[in-house]
Amino acid sequence: MNINILSELLRELVMEHDRVSLPGMGSFIAEHAPSVFSDKATVLHPPFRRILFRSKEIWNDGILAARYAEVMNIGEEAALEEIEKFTGKARFEIEANRSLELPGLGTIRLNERNGYSFVIDKDSFISKSAYGLEPVNIKILAKQGSIEQIRAKAVRTFTDEEKIQKIGTNSVKPASFVIPPYIKTLLIFLGVIAVILVLAVVFSEQLRPVWEILLYNREERELLKMAR
Repeated sequence: MNINILSELLRELVMEHDRVSLPGMGSFIAEHAPSVFSDKATVLHPPFRRILFRSKEIWNDGILAARYAEVMNIGEEAALEEIEKFTGKARFEIEANRSLELPGLGTIRLNERNGYSFVIDKDSFISKSAYGLEPVNIKILAKQGSIEQIRAKAVRTFTDEEKIQKIGTNSVKPASFVIPPYIKTLLIFLGVIAVILVLAVVFSEQLRPVWEILLYNREERELLKMAR
């Protein structure tokens, strides 16, 4: 079995499931961890997915075998057989070197109780919900801050009598009379006629030739001159 293929399958399955067994060795357990501060409380780390390895949980859940059979296009029994062969060699290597690296996922180590523990690779991404979240730096203030107090101006209150007087003053307004446009036009027209009549009376003698030209023809004007 190719260890790189196995590591990639384990990484994918740990993202999808809370438990993935490695037959004959133990099980990977995924737990959601909340946001935590750094030792000096200067950095707030986002929520993350923590991976543990429990060597006592050796029963097979079949998840790894089913995925390996699907990828390699073989039966699940054949896939399980290959996985068990790998874990047999892995236990021997861990006993000899005290660790086994799973590329892109982390390292399985032999602990002081002769059990297995797991240290995840710091660059391994195993939490979809934490994608894009970055640590936040916390700036400590040099001195204690203060809250600014806002002072409001006093609001003047009115008695019922003052309110009634104010309402009465605002409500009484002088009525205004608006002349309709057609009345204005008629008055202007009558004014013009009146001016013309006054001018006709005052300057009747001076305007007589003009009236004769407008009212009579040439022969009638000759007769008027003879009659005068």
